[in-house]
This record gives sequence, structure tokens and C-alpha cells, in this order.
Amino acid sequence: MSGAQSPPAIRWAWVGAVTADAATIKARVSTPGSAVTLTTMRTEADVAEPLVVTATADAEGVAVFDLAGLVPRVRYTYRVQVESGATMTGQFRTFADGPMDATIAFASCAKTGSSSPVFDAIRAAEPDLFVHMGDFHYRNIRANDARRFRRAYDEVLASRTQARLYRSVPIAYVWDDHDYGGNNANGTAASRPAALDAYRQVVPHYPLAGQGADGIYQAFDLGRVRVIVTDARSRRSPSQQAPASARTMMGAVQRQWLLDQFTAAADRPLVVWVSSVPWIAEEASGPDHWGSYAAERDVIATHLDRVGLTGRLVMLSGDAHMVALDDGTHSHYGEHAGTGRGFIVAHAAPLDRFTTKKGGPYSHGISKKNGQFGLLKITDSGGPVQVEVTGRNKAGGLIPGMRIAMTCDGVRTCTVEPATTPSSPGRARR
Repeated sequence: MSGAQSPPAIRWAWVGAVTADAATIKARVSTPGSAVTLTTMRTEADVAEPLVVTATADAEGVAVFDLAGLVPRVRYTYRVQVESGATMTGQFRTFADGPMDATIAFASCAKTGSSSPVFDAIRAAEPDLFVHMGDFHYRNIRANDARRFRRAYDEVLASRTQARLYRSVPIAYVWDDHDYGGNNANGTAASRPAALDAYRQVVPHYPLAGQGADGIYQAFDLGRVRVIVTDARSRRSPSQQAPASARTMMGAVQRQWLLDQFTAAADRPLVVWVSSVPWIAEEASGPDHWGSYAAERDVIATHLDRVGLTGRLVMLSGDAHMVALDDGTHSHYGEHAGTGRGFIVAHAAPLDRFTTKKGGPYSHGISKKNGQFGLLKITDSGGPVQVEVTGRNKAGGLIPGMRIAMTCDGVRTCTVEPATTPSSPGRARR
């Protein structure tokens, strides 16, 4: 007998918003309004009592579990169960409340519902966190229709390789254009309200600044490292808006929030800034990178210099379908542009799309291959922090030449190891 196949009792589950003592797990079930039980337990054999929590699925079948009072730096397993007895399992590890060794995987840009082996390679790297920098799907939804966004999330989370990854590695996800609106979408997109509503409902995210009314920007601690995730779409002005000095990538409210975050993190040994689109670019050279928003870029860069963070910052970026690394040779803008090293810029894409090049030049060049991601490894025992940024292929192997290492003494700057490959000539014009 033919007919549409019924959806599984539990469609998906994923984990995010992990800290030293908390985590959020969201699951979607096929029966709205039903009871959903989450059982969480430590993996150590000497811990007997699991934590059991029951939530009611909302009108779309989404159940939310905000876990608190967890033990720092402990691996937990969890099981989602519905009334029929169907289950889905996963795991995560809490962060340390202080110095910790950590691995962050980062990437962007995959075909909708892709089951590429690159996702298994990311999971095999056993990262503490996966930073997804956008283009989670390519549905290019231009209408104010939250149902279409939810269906797009369902498509992605039904992928066998992605589902395994997101159930077992905590995520920090920010959208780019194709998963927020159409190509090169900005703050004028009609899809903006629906994209915000679906994100808040479906994605396990860290607390959103201003309850998410202005965008999905967020910040959190990974040991002693401060991670700042910005939204480069939902308040962006059109790239041709005149005058150029009034253009904004993130809007006045988010920009001030970002500057305040940098000020508050001035004593951190390392800050990681997630900005989905390319930072290094010639002024006014295109619609989809910081070059068309050079005045705002200068404000941010000058502030970083003033609070002493330029040399202790790593930017993770996506959008461009390439892996590219710059050791700070070409990333320094603002009042002191060209007078010293800027910050490390690390692009990682595409997970499963065609290749492109944007921005540059980059000190370590670019790699245009399908199935790429990045790893940021942090070694921190309380003294100087060792940092390694690498580009990886779909099997998890090192992409030749795509490695930057540095030591951060926690005072004013980090010392970058000499590059093992020739630097790209020149720097982007301002």
C-alpha cells in the first residue's frame, strides 16, 4: 500500500548552550502537547542517580530541557523518550570553571540535509564545541513564514551524519544569508521575524542579548576563553546605502554590545569572535563582506586596539566557500592600520557546497575544496595559553600549509609562530 511515510516518534534532538554547569537539549516529537522525558546521567560508573526531567511538547512538537546544576568538566549521556517508548540518545561534556584544554570545530555552508562524511570527521575530532557559522540550509526563504524555517531545520536534522554530530557535540550556531533569507539578505528581509521566531524555538542557543529582539548575538565562556558570536544579517543595512559612513553590518545596538563585550574581556588571555562574513577586504569592494562597511570596521578595530585585545583575538568566519588563514598580516584596520599585527582570521567552508573565494589577501593562502572545516585547539593549564588553528579536509586530515600556532601570555598580546609557508603579497587597501 503506497502513501507518505509517517514521521518517527522522535524526529530529532540536539544539544547546545553548554557551560560549566548547564546545558540545553531540544527535541522535536511527532505528537504536539505530549509528555517528553529526558534522562541525563554522568558516565562515571560510581555515579548512580540519573537526572530525570519531563517537559510538554509545544504546538509544533518541540520540547525544551534547560539543565542546571551540572558538574564542571564531566561527560553526560542523555536519553529522550516519548510515551510510546521510542528513545533517542546523545552525549555532551560540560566546560571547566577555569582553565581547560578545549577543541572548537568550526565550519559553514552545507547543502540542505547533506549527509556528507565531513560531519563524521568533525565528530571524530571530539571537539568540545561545534561553531556553525551559517548557511545551515539553503532554502533561501524570503517570506515571513516560520513553518518553512521549521521544515528546513527538520530537513537538516534528519541527515544521518549531521544528526549524529548534533546529538553528541554541543553547537553554537549563527545564521548567514541562505538560512536567514535570500542570497545576500540583510535587515530589510521580509523573512526576518519568522527566522527569529524559528531560531528561538528550535535551536539550543546561549542567552540572546536583549532576549533576541534585535538579533541572535550571544556570548559565553569556554574555560578562560571568551567566545562572542555576532549576527551579521538581521540588522545589516544594504551595502549600497549612502553615505557609506552610515552603513552598518550589525546595527547600533549590537555594535555597542560588541564593544562592551570586548571591554569586559580585556583581561582574558584569548577572545574568539565569530563573524560569519569576511573581514579582510578592500573598501567598498562588494556587498557581502566588511569592505562595504569599512567605517564600522574601523570603529571596531580601533576599539580592539584601545582595550589591548587585537593581539589576543581569533576571528572565526564562514560564508566564503574556502579555508583561508591570516596570521594578522592583513587584518589590522582602524586608527593604527598597518602599524603592527592584527588578529588571526580563520575561514572554514564549505562543508558540502561548491567553492568560492572572497576577501583577502591571506597570509597562509586559501584552499578551495569541498568538504572542509577548521579546528581551534586551546591548551590552558592556568599559565600561558597555547593556541593552534588548522584547516581540515573531509577526512579530518590537515590541509597542507593551513596551520597557525601562537602562545598567549595573558598580558597584552600573543606570539605567533613563524609561518612555514610563504606569505601572500600585499595587504587589502583601506
